[in-house]
Amino acid sequence: MVGLLATFIVTAFATVESEEARSPDIYLLLTAFLFVAVGAFYKLQQTSLRRDQMLMMQRKENAAMRVALDTHAIVSVTDAVGTIIDVNERFVELTGYTRSEAIGRTPRFLHECAEGENTFHVIRKSLDQGLSWHGEHCSVTKNGERRWFEVTVVPMMDRRGKLMKAISVRTDVTEQRAAEGDRQMRAILDNLQDEVFIYNLDDTSLRYMNRAACDRFGWALDEVAGKSMRDIREDFEIDRFRAHVAPLLEGKVDATYAQGKLAGSPVEVSTSILETADGERVFISILRDIRERHALARAKLSSVSVVSHELRTPLTAISGAIKMLRGRFDQDMSREAAGVVEIAERNCDRLLFIVNDILDLEKIEAGKMAFDKKHIDLNGLVNEAVTTLQTYASGLNVRIALESDCDSAMVEADQARLMQVMSNLVSNAAKYSSSGDVVTVSLADNGNCWRVAVRDSGPGISRENQKKLFDTFAQISAADGKKRLGTGLGLAITRRILDNHQARIAVQSEIGKGSTFYFDIPKLVDDGSNRMRVIAA
Repeated sequence: MVGLLATFIVTAFATVESEEARSPDIYLLLTAFLFVAVGAFYKLQQTSLRRDQMLMMQRKENAAMRVALDTHAIVSVTDAVGTIIDVNERFVELTGYTRSEAIGRTPRFLHECAEGENTFHVIRKSLDQGLSWHGEHCSVTKNGERRWFEVTVVPMMDRRGKLMKAISVRTDVTEQRAAEGDRQMRAILDNLQDEVFIYNLDDTSLRYMNRAACDRFGWALDEVAGKSMRDIREDFEIDRFRAHVAPLLEGKVDATYAQGKLAGSPVEVSTSILETADGERVFISILRDIRERHALARAKLSSVSVVSHELRTPLTAISGAIKMLRGRFDQDMSREAAGVVEIAERNCDRLLFIVNDILDLEKIEAGKMAFDKKHIDLNGLVNEAVTTLQTYASGLNVRIALESDCDSAMVEADQARLMQVMSNLVSNAAKYSSSGDVVTVSLADNGNCWRVAVRDSGPGISRENQKKLFDTFAQISAADGKKRLGTGLGLAITRRILDNHQARIAVQSEIGKGSTFYFDIPKLVDDGSNRMRVIAA
């Protein structure tokens, strides 16, 4: 540029000098032109320099933005048909797919969950219309982990308005969603009247207690960290707890249930497994104070027991009269008359059985039932129960099998009352079994306790009905629709008898797969000085 300008000026001056008439005005004009040309050139040069500086600054800004995007966002680029043509390192890091595994595929492989598949089609529809899309969607990483992303997808169109490519910028919001979900869940749990405990599977260390639970123990919400279930109950026995939740960990049941006392109050505890947003499994136990329920049951039982007391004497007299009638005149009665008398005797005995159950339960609730506890061999008692109850089971075409690997299983118990427990459990199992089934009674060593279990192959019990099993007058409809006779008091009496032996009863059941009722009763062991003592349950 400078060379051309100099050549033009020299040529102009040479032309002027060759002319005979040289006017001073020509020199002035050329000089002015020279200054204007130099000024214009300088301005052009400055403009070009500024443009180069701006382009360089824009390149630096673009590079910085690319670094920021690569650091904090997941970027992928697709062509007009939706095939991935580029991904950044953050994409590789969070999805687990290498560049070569991602490039050449459509993003559909990231949307293999129901929510993501639907979102994939919505995004493609927006891009085909030349519209940007913004929202959240669920993706599946290479290792199968489900993660949530906030996404902006921008189409790049040509001059004719056709889609050339699309740029997707994602931000991982899995943790934020989990935190928000956790906050909402805690807000709900904190307002529950039931007490809620969330704790680790491995060491039972507490992760959360709601306000109701903290109030019981006088703790603030921020004092829960560092505590475990041992701080909830001083007599918490980890081995016994593991045995209780074993069916839960094995996936055989959705929840386990237990009733007992905490700080002197009757409580019901249901325990389930909760999966957190990051896939970790934890226990969640919901503790319900059932004092009010017990009070209502006692009031109901008290009113019924008054009637039962009035009924027992005349029923006993009627039963005695019927038996005497059969004994003296059985040979003289016609077959029809003998059948009527037999039905009357059977129904009278059933009414007496109900009355006695009610009065027994009323005695237990009032603390008036005497328990004659002695050192007994549970193995012998279980054997006797199986032998005695086989006659009843045979009438239903059901066989009772015994499984025991214990030569001796010493406990401190009231033998008659434990026999009543075995009678209730085994007769129930036989009653709910089908013809030809086998009821299995087992005795096993279970740490500090002996475990007695009664297993049947009956219709099973729903999760909802399992909560009511040990309530008074609880008559639950069988899953198979068949009606069985019963008072609804047998299991309530069974649990209260076992409570008086520091034993716990529970049930494992699934619809269509039968039920197992079991109780753990503390062992009686030699303390080394030829004296027997009960191991703490």
